[in-house]
Amino acid sequence: MGIKEYGFTTLTPVDEALKTFLETLKPKPLAVEEVPSEHAFGRVLAEDVSAPVDAPGFDRSAMDGYAVRAEDTFNASPTSPALLRVVGRVETTLPPELKVGPGEAVEVSTGSPVPPGADAVVMLEYTRRVGDRLEVYRPVAAWENVDRAGMDYRRGSVVLRRGRVLRAQDVAALLMLGVASVRVYRKPRVAVLSTGDELVESFSELAPGRVVDVNRPMLKLLLSSLGCVPVDLGMSRDDVREVSRRISEGLEKADALLVSGGTSVGRRDVVPETLEILGADVVVHGVAMSPSRPTLLAVASGKPVIGMSGPPAAALMCFEVFAKPVLLRLMGVESHVRPYVRARLSRRAPSRLGVRSYVRVRLIPHPEGLTAEPVAARGSGLLSTVTEANGFIVVPENRDGLEAGEEVDVYLFEWGCRTFG
Repeated sequence: MGIKEYGFTTLTPVDEALKTFLETLKPKPLAVEEVPSEHAFGRVLAEDVSAPVDAPGFDRSAMDGYAVRAEDTFNASPTSPALLRVVGRVETTLPPELKVGPGEAVEVSTGSPVPPGADAVVMLEYTRRVGDRLEVYRPVAAWENVDRAGMDYRRGSVVLRRGRVLRAQDVAALLMLGVASVRVYRKPRVAVLSTGDELVESFSELAPGRVVDVNRPMLKLLLSSLGCVPVDLGMSRDDVREVSRRISEGLEKADALLVSGGTSVGRRDVVPETLEILGADVVVHGVAMSPSRPTLLAVASGKPVIGMSGPPAAALMCFEVFAKPVLLRLMGVESHVRPYVRARLSRRAPSRLGVRSYVRVRLIPHPEGLTAEPVAARGSGLLSTVTEANGFIVVPENRDGLEAGEEVDVYLFEWGCRTFG
């Protein structure tokens, strides 16, 4: 149930707003395309990938040392070493005639094949060699220090599942297994528009009453880091006809649209009116959250349109709370867990009952653990409230704040999230 505030008839709770938006939109993954595995980093798998071969394809040594029969070492000790005869050495390939018989050993390196007859590798540091005579000072169990064939991946087993965002190590696995190409979902094209008579493109154009448009470049970078393709619609004045033309262009060129500014209820906030003229279904207008109360969620031509208020911190939090879940579904990501850490609040983080607050915090390491220091509870127009923050905490609607010393989840901004302080 919504609450009344600041010119809005009602403010919809965050969870209800997102749920209603997703139910109305019914977002589905985009078309499937095939790309070379070496270029698949960051793409989302459209189907499971199974191992076409065993990996490794042979029993291989996990250590530098000697391939032996484990039973020949069972009574070995520093005072009574097992005595074996070295009959050869394996470099990178296994000589066809080389094998290990009773009382014999073959010198091996990490990654080299284990010759027939051997079922273990004794580490180099537990041996002493004089000529072809080898002293072994500790026993090894069967298959100790050996990576068995198929131990990494068994032929036919699922290596990577549909909906997986491919990381560098995933691409490495594909290449190791000889998977030359994979089927992935097409990257969403997302149009970005900034509105406002006060906006200028660059610092050199500043004049009294003007501000540099930072939201558009910020949102484009966020989209790129997420795995989308930004489509720049530029800036628009607070004019219904101009905004209408830009939004129509975005809906024609892109799979989704982000509009910054013009979403509140003032005279110059023309985005809601424009969307209604264009026949869009405005699902939610006004959300019980701070910052980004004037969030607007609409569906136009079957595509998501997300309107966010102009202050940079508000735009960022709207992207995190609403744009990201929708875009991930268009990308084909089936599950996404936002990274977080546990920390203790350094001071009280105030809020208002009935409103969910997203408080940006700075993480400070201490010997006893992490401390979360609120950067600001208010001030969504201050860019420093996000540049100085590692992440944010959530104050729920039924609390008027979180107290100093409380343990909280700090949801990390996924860029630079390892840098604290």
